[in-house]
Amino acid sequence: MPHVTAYKRFAAGEKVPGRKPHIVVDTVGLLVAVLATPASTQDRVAARSLLRRMRETGGERVSLVWADGGYTGPLLDWARTTFAW
Repeated sequence: MPHVTAYKRFAAGEKVPGRKPHIVVDTVGLLVAVLATPASTQDRVAARSLLRRMRETGGERVSLVWADGGYTGPLLDWARTTFAW
């Protein structure tokens, strides 16, 4: 089963102010899904849309997701319940 890692870049370092990309790559760094949100959107809110998008574009084989500390709170329980990860 492939594993994926969610990355985000800090809005302060963006070349386009006011936007924040959320990126999912597999364990070898290949792009799986991307979602751009306003910089004011909390990571854990954007993550639900990002994970749904990943699942729709071929992520049904995913069994484990690693994410940084911005993706916390009820998101973990939601992902376990919704996707059985």
